[in-house]
Amino acid sequence: MTMRIIFTPEALNDIENIKNYLLDEYGPQTAVKNIKKVLKSIRSLEQFPLQGSGVWEKYGIESDYRYIYTTRNYVFYRVSSDSVRVIRILDVRRDFLSILFGINDLTDDSE
Repeated sequence: MTMRIIFTPEALNDIENIKNYLLDEYGPQTAVKNIKKVLKSIRSLEQFPLQGSGVWEKYGIESDYRYIYTTRNYVFYRVSSDSVRVIRILDVRRDFLSILFGINDLTDDSE
């Protein structure tokens, strides 16, 4: 079954920001090339929605978010019965735990 891809407004804004950054820093060829790679990776979720890792698997955070890595970005998404909702597309250098979950530290300071 082919899943429908849905982008949140934040994810669309992320794509625009990535494009603008790449245009400013590296020019139109690099911007187009990288945006195409990001979108191709996202399109692969139509056929293989569970290909990404679960956030809970790597970070132990209770969440239904999954993610894939593409061109120095993490694509965070959720899978439902007939669609994949792309939540955010964030540069690997950004603090995605804080952005997505408001978590600043994964350590337990209660000792």
